[in-house]
Amino acid sequence: MSHPPVSVIVTASGSPADFSACLDWLRPELGPQDEVVCVVPHDRPQLRRELTGQSWLRILDDDSADQAGRWSAGLAATRHPIAVLLDGDVLGSARWLDRVVQPFADPQVVAAGPRCHRSYGPQGASLPDHALASPASFREYAREWRDENREEPTAVDRLGPVCVAVRRAALDQVGGPTADLPYEQLRAAGRLVVVHSALVAHVGTGRCALRSGVPGPRPLVSASMIVKNEEDMLADCLTALRGFVDEIVVYDTGSTDRTVDIAREHGARVVEGYWNDHFAEARNRSIAHCRGEWIFVVDADEIVTGDPASMRSALDQVTGPAAEVLVQCVEGHGLEGRGVLSIRLFRADGRYYGRLHEQVVDRVTGEPLTGSLLPGVELAHFGYTELRFAVKDKVARNLHLAELAVEDEDGSHDAVANLARSLVFAGRLEEAVAVCQRERAQARGSARQTFLEVLVQAASGLRRFDLAEEALAELRTIDGAALSAQELDARLRYTQGDYAAALALVEAFPRTAPTGQAVQVLSRGQLVRVEIMSLHKLGRHEDAARLLCECIERGEFPFGMAEMTALLVAAGRPATTIAAVVPHRSVRELLLVAAQVPGAAFDDLLEVLWSRYPGDPAVLAFAARVGAHLPLIRSLDWAARLRQHGFADSCTLVALSGAAQRTPRERALAAAIALEMFGDDRAMPPLERALAEISDEEAPGLLDEMRQLAPGIAAAIEPAGV
Repeated sequence: MSHPPVSVIVTASGSPADFSACLDWLRPELGPQDEVVCVVPHDRPQLRRELTGQSWLRILDDDSADQAGRWSAGLAATRHPIAVLLDGDVLGSARWLDRVVQPFADPQVVAAGPRCHRSYGPQGASLPDHALASPASFREYAREWRDENREEPTAVDRLGPVCVAVRRAALDQVGGPTADLPYEQLRAAGRLVVVHSALVAHVGTGRCALRSGVPGPRPLVSASMIVKNEEDMLADCLTALRGFVDEIVVYDTGSTDRTVDIAREHGARVVEGYWNDHFAEARNRSIAHCRGEWIFVVDADEIVTGDPASMRSALDQVTGPAAEVLVQCVEGHGLEGRGVLSIRLFRADGRYYGRLHEQVVDRVTGEPLTGSLLPGVELAHFGYTELRFAVKDKVARNLHLAELAVEDEDGSHDAVANLARSLVFAGRLEEAVAVCQRERAQARGSARQTFLEVLVQAASGLRRFDLAEEALAELRTIDGAALSAQELDARLRYTQGDYAAALALVEAFPRTAPTGQAVQVLSRGQLVRVEIMSLHKLGRHEDAARLLCECIERGEFPFGMAEMTALLVAAGRPATTIAAVVPHRSVRELLLVAAQVPGAAFDDLLEVLWSRYPGDPAVLAFAARVGAHLPLIRSLDWAARLRQHGFADSCTLVALSGAAQRTPRERALAAAIALEMFGDDRAMPPLERALAEISDEEAPGLLDEMRQLAPGIAAAIEPAGV
């Protein structure tokens, strides 16, 4: 086997011993016409010494701040149509270069790479410890690998940064190399393939040249967001972020509402981008614009809470690559009260991988980032509320992405497990059961546990209780799955109408205990809906209301506003109890829960909150948002409060005067009061439109009311015969 002439660009990397081993391995792989350029940073003279006497390569001094600059310098100094970009701390299997270049015989192939230990993306391969004990042991393992992996190259959605061959013309066409290499753009120009029979081992230490090195002072924390049509929650999200971050990058994927304007009004740096059915790629495009040492990933339907100073102090003590944040799901789809430990803060070398339910990995090695829980910060997640799922059409979107992810990952168990979950959310329970039944026997570890958990949920929804019981029994045999089985058992008993049994299972649940994977924080709190509703169904209304109030006092909202109100009323308590017990730190979250009920009567709720927290900006903002739905006199009160606190532009009277759902009489009176009391000329056009809709029979009564509420305006319009 041989290959056409190639240009090999090596970035001097790793320890001197690693770099020397890489050069010793590379030279026998080269053909007579191949050219090699080694890019050496100025600050690593010890690596330059390794090149002494190496006449088969050229040395290129470079002081680029990042890997993109080093690749570019090497490309500019070479000429062959196929370029191989190689990090200088790798070892490869025999004849790897021949095998990686071979796919370029197909003109549609624009990039190819070997399987690679410690690399980001589908090139990644896990090698046993004994294979990495020495260069000799790796060569022996690589021979065995080649014999077992003789399949044809596979098309993939991206490759990694460690070792890749690329068609130079295609790379030039998409604008040249980037730090992570522009695979998304290259994919649009042709095929990317992984060559399974070629294997590379990457050392990937802290001295790896692929590590980002941004010169100069940098902000400590950058918030990274991807958004689309988030005008209903974005302002609250960005307001809550203040103090926690030094900059906010909002990557918009095609909003048609006021999302972009709201982001800019709140001081975010907005990148107007695009959506290509891939969460990880969208998140990585946002991260590429962040300048901070740490990236804090927040969704538009999340509200950050905690103490910014404590978070920053704790972050200064973190020595690893990432930190976990507790994400609390707020009301909806059975996830309420569920605490999830999620990697949301990570250093600038972190990247996302996966089309759906994407994970944070090291952008060089591809290894999942891990870290401990960071104190001082939590996220309240509203993405699973029933209304937002409907408005954002998340069910259809997630199902579509899950199906694409199964194709991307060639039917991996993790991808199929995500598909099964998405089928349950979509209400396609029979299909979910079929998927779980097919996969559960072959899956192992966490994937098998997921298939059994989803099977219990789907079978329960279909009222196939025997199948649900069978899956529960199998789930109990998995190490670390006992609490998950107990949780699902409680939900199953509730669905069966055995409220006493459901309540007993909940009461036996520990207050707080991690799962075997320590990702979900399973606790009695996540079963609070089952507990409260079981009490309610058993006629213990006061106990149910008491437990609900305890949740609200902690800033937790296990139900929507309508359900919470009904539970309180059943116990003889007023609906305003919700506002009377909510802590100040959770007012914004409560109002977001309330906003999930379009057109609801918010007057009493707002008034109690105002009496407890006068001047609170979240209460004012919510009053402005629902002003068009308030009773006329209450709208006047809120208009005065908003103006008193500098929010005249959000006048509730003006909003009411232009609300199509209100009667012409209400709109005319609201406009007249706004003109009379506040001299707000914005109310004049709505007043004229409303008066034009008043019938002759209604006119005298309207004029009488207007003489009481806005005598000056009444006097002005009376001569006109209104």
